[in-house]
Amino acid sequence: MIEGYCRQANAEITKLSDLCGITALRDEQLNGIFSKGNEYLMVGCYSRSLKLLLGGVIKPVDSISIQYLNFLEASNEQLFQEITSFVANSTQQQSFQEIDASTEWLSWFPVIDYSRCTACGQCADFCLFGVYEKTQGQVLVVNPQGCKNNCPACARICPQTAIVFPKYKQGGAISGSEVIDELAEQKRQVMDINSILGGDIYSALEQRKIKRQSIVRTEAMKKAMEERTQALKGSGTL
Repeated sequence: MIEGYCRQANAEITKLSDLCGITALRDEQLNGIFSKGNEYLMVGCYSRSLKLLLGGVIKPVDSISIQYLNFLEASNEQLFQEITSFVANSTQQQSFQEIDASTEWLSWFPVIDYSRCTACGQCADFCLFGVYEKTQGQVLVVNPQGCKNNCPACARICPQTAIVFPKYKQGGAISGSEVIDELAEQKRQVMDINSILGGDIYSALEQRKIKRQSIVRTEAMKKAMEERTQALKGSGTL
């Protein structure tokens, strides 16, 4: 319904079918959408999530103005009113394009809010699948496709509530809500940490780190054996 309404507006419309997938795969098509000095209206999920996803594409120096509409919380009537108001003085010709992530991957992965992150590395120690890497005093998401679908556990134990999963459907800080109840989040983290890691956090994280290293070695050996088999086939040995 929202898409149909937007298509009727006197403006240039771009549909991003999966912003998570597009940004995670660093789709170069996204770079051509935003132009310096222009104003944009983005209809999507929480603005905090959208800003974090677009952080690698839009830089503050680009002087790009974006107004965000949250379709998760606003009614269709509210969205229609905001869209109508935004395009009221537009002189652009109506056009429509769609950008797809072009992948079967479900694009479930974390993004880090560096305004809250203290680079403690707890997420990197906790994750068994090499999604994070702590380097030069910063934690990075280096392997988004290694993340396990619908698992937000690392965000639940983050002491600074700095990890956001844009596709997490339960709301709150983990979904990227702009309003964070700090006290409620602290209480939730205590319960989640006890539930996920038990009483001895440091021992549990150390054990997970060892397990992750074992998983990485196993995956590396598996890949090496696959490459060896392919090489032997190519040489006619097999």
